[in-house]
Amino acid sequence: MAKTEREKPRHETVMDVTEEQIARVYAQAFLGAVAKHANVGDYVEEISAIVSDLLDPFPNLEDILRSALLAHEHKEQILDRVFGPLVASDVLHFLKVLSRHNRLGLLRLIARLVNKFYSEQRGQATVEIRVATALDESLRDAIRDQLQKKLGKEPVLNVVIDPSLIAGMVVRVGDRVYDGSVHTQLNNARKAMIARAVDLIEAGPERFLQTAG
Repeated sequence: MAKTEREKPRHETVMDVTEEQIARVYAQAFLGAVAKHANVGDYVEEISAIVSDLLDPFPNLEDILRSALLAHEHKEQILDRVFGPLVASDVLHFLKVLSRHNRLGLLRLIARLVNKFYSEQRGQATVEIRVATALDESLRDAIRDQLQKKLGKEPVLNVVIDPSLIAGMVVRVGDRVYDGSVHTQLNNARKAMIARAVDLIEAGPERFLQTAG
């Protein structure tokens, strides 16, 4: 099932890499914990729904869960009140484990990795697609068909809405990124113009002024 979420673009840092390593451990632990159930996919769906149905529409809730100023006991009460009626007991327990270790801030990343690992277990490929606006079903199906031919396995689309792209899309498959966004094209054109101007200046100021005029 394809998922859609909104996310602000981030620049990878050393901290991001460290957080991903930690998130991978928790994601694998979650899948190991629910593997005893016949309906593992339902548990994976619940983790994803926490992000799409609660964290995305209510960013203040995510800020509260992230806060290091709020004690675990208070966060646990929030988890019971907000998530308790909505998720399975194993999922709620997992959230409380994250809270106890002050890792609720990684929940969004953990959910993404849970989907990725679960897809790989089923012989599928998780594909992140960043677009400026939502994809209609016909375009989504066309993209899925092309990716299936290219990858040789069923793609699971994770669609991220990123208005800064202007148009076009960025496709990430594992560690490979295919950037066809208008934002990147404009940025590359701007860099090319700057590089050309620098070349002209280095060739000779008088020549640069004549060209500029």
